[in-house]
Amino acid sequence: MPSYPKNYPFYNWVPKPIGIIILLVFFLPILTVGGTYSANGTEMMSGLGIISEHIQFANFATSIGMAAFCPFLYRLVCIRREKMMCIAGFSLMYIFSYICAKTDSIFLLALCSLFMGFLRMVLMMVNLFTLIKYAGHVEATEKITPGNEPATGEGWDKLDIERSAAQPAIYLFFMVLGQLGTSLTAWLTYEYEWQYVYYFMMGLLLLCILISFVTMPYHKYATRRFPINFKQFGNASIFCITLMCITYVLTYGKVLDWYDDPTIRWATVGAVVAGILFVYIEATRRNPYYQFDVLKLRTIRFGFLFYFLLMVLNSSSLFVNVFTGIGMKLDNYQNATLGNWSMLGYFIGGIATIWLSVKGVHFKYLFAAGFLFLGLSAMFMYFEVQDAGLYERMKYPVIIRSTGMMLLYSLIPTFATQRMPYKFLSSWICTMLTVRMVLAPGIGTALYSNVLQERQQYYITRYAQNVDMMHPEASASFTQTVQGMQYQGKSKQEAVHMAAMSAKGRIQVQATLSAVKEMAGWTLYACLFCMIFVVILPYPKRKLLT
Repeated sequence: MPSYPKNYPFYNWVPKPIGIIILLVFFLPILTVGGTYSANGTEMMSGLGIISEHIQFANFATSIGMAAFCPFLYRLVCIRREKMMCIAGFSLMYIFSYICAKTDSIFLLALCSLFMGFLRMVLMMVNLFTLIKYAGHVEATEKITPGNEPATGEGWDKLDIERSAAQPAIYLFFMVLGQLGTSLTAWLTYEYEWQYVYYFMMGLLLLCILISFVTMPYHKYATRRFPINFKQFGNASIFCITLMCITYVLTYGKVLDWYDDPTIRWATVGAVVAGILFVYIEATRRNPYYQFDVLKLRTIRFGFLFYFLLMVLNSSSLFVNVFTGIGMKLDNYQNATLGNWSMLGYFIGGIATIWLSVKGVHFKYLFAAGFLFLGLSAMFMYFEVQDAGLYERMKYPVIIRSTGMMLLYSLIPTFATQRMPYKFLSSWICTMLTVRMVLAPGIGTALYSNVLQERQQYYITRYAQNVDMMHPEASASFTQTVQGMQYQGKSKQEAVHMAAMSAKGRIQVQATLSAVKEMAGWTLYACLFCMIFVVILPYPKRKLLT
């Protein structure tokens, strides 16, 4: 690593506190893209005339772009050209944000989301490593450079303790900023229109470009040539095509009736062909984009499994949104405001994780505690779901679930990377993001949404059997509604139709609440199973070569 000026990456006239604030400000447009679709999905659907699956697909495309960046992680963070990368990255994000704000093409929306996800990870990692060096005077790249691994078991154990304290702090930082971005975009959508989210991002991006241009000097490349082989971008493209096809099947399967639709069949074929091609190319190249040897490590495989279980069960977060949307008629902004309570859960989980890890509590008990909190959140929903639910009580399942999520989210990487050679780090992060942000959420969302729909239909059929004019309460409500509509000037036919729709709506609400209650119970059982599983699982450490 070449020597840089003491105040790198800024000019010497920039005070250190101001420099730290500037680097923190740079994270705002980077992380705001994460809340774009989750906070304003309904408004985008109404504004563009599209279905919710299109928004989900674009959201997953962003995550796929983030995962595709990871094999380039070490080489990019070692470039150490903060000004060049910020100006180039923010400029490209400005262009893609403008396209997303103007286009009504789902293909362009997903493609720009893919590129923005890639750029998001580039800028996030570059800024993070620069912030650590600038504020903490620690060269973080030395901690991930192959060949710098500890030579003894004691050295690895010390490193594990350091990671147990450092990783929860880093995850807490990003998750809180991400939630703030989601809340901000929800407010912009509520006060204005969904396009203003992109306009706000574009304004922030221009501000960041201006700040970079004024406060940062030019730095040359640390090496004679650019450290990335552009041939590997072809491998990254195949990787993205594979995941996009898989995500398309998981996202649109329910809407398109699965394999009755030709696009689902072609997407499946595309996923299989691209996946086989990707494995073949990576297995035969001397300098692969992704190192499959990472999968030979036992802790890595268990890390993938734990993340898969976590993110599938974390899809139960839809219980709160469904309940508040159906039972309380809340809008997206109110739901996003409710989601802000997750920051309290993140803080509790982060502090508890750091404290318990430093105390030497075994991983299996911490993992079991994480799944326990997820189960307690589901249990709360099981007993809380009713006609007369209270909005202020919905913060409790949000806090409980986010506490458990933080415990697992931040400690699984520490466990998975125990005694892992640094050369596998980029491939581990790539697969971690693929499982954590694409495959597991895709499968979990498809599972919960399909089961919810099936149980809704079951309870609608069950409750509608006895709802007729022979039922005293149903008959009285129907007659009262008909009379009320006629008093308002409706014809008898219109009044009867509206009364029937009102009766159907009440049945649908009851059916949805019953389905949510039943699924919450099954989620509790699944969390208890995961608790037992992580406790009885053996946790041996990798033997070091002598």
